[in-house]
Amino acid sequence: MVGDWDAEENNRRDNFSKKFKLVKDHFNLNQDYGLYSFRHTSITNLYREIRKAKTPHESKSILMGITGHQTMEALEKYLRDIDAELPDDYSHLLR
Repeated sequence: MVGDWDAEENNRRDNFSKKFKLVKDHFNLNQDYGLYSFRHTSITNLYREIRKAKTPHESKSILMGITGHQTMEALEKYLRDIDAELPDDYSHLLR
């Protein structure tokens, strides 16, 4: 059902954690699979899809609203940490 959700943030998080636990149990996923690993994969895929049509700065500006990062620097660090944005390969220049 769609509508306003009058609940504390911790209760919302707990609600989704419990639902995700059902999925993990169903697919027999171990502790290596958590909500954050799926979040990272989704953000990586989303960033790469946005980058097909937008500049890096435009793409990151869009993602800031989705991920909740307060600064571009924090978002850029996050994207590097999850390997969403890798530098171009310039190894051919070393030959």
